[in-house]
Amino acid sequence: MRLDEAIRRRGFRRWYERQLYEAHAYLVTGLLALIMMAIALEVIAFRESVAGFLALLTIGAAGGATCVFAWRRFTTMLAFAEYVAEQAVCPACRVYARFAVDRAVDAPDSVTGCALDVRCRACGHRWSIR
Repeated sequence: MRLDEAIRRRGFRRWYERQLYEAHAYLVTGLLALIMMAIALEVIAFRESVAGFLALLTIGAAGGATCVFAWRRFTTMLAFAEYVAEQAVCPACRVYARFAVDRAVDAPDSVTGCALDVRCRACGHRWSIR
């Protein structure tokens, strides 16, 4: 779902809260994958069967790959949410997250992928979130 649609549908605060929940779910997933990887590598017995060795090595590698993926996704989502949240303050009256999205324009050079033209609900000031 695009940023403007998500904010219009849920409101900024709920969108931001949801982004944080989802990002931290990736963090927890990454930590569990790290534990899975450590356990799999710990119980590898080199003198056992080759099939068991390869299975545990595969589980360890999958846990490591999942951990790296989850960490990258966590940091990306958290940085994106914080980037947008920094711009959610009205420049005129300094009210946080009380705005309505007037329109969204595609902006491929922007971090958000679109430029949101927003209007403060408290004072009516307009600004852009990129």
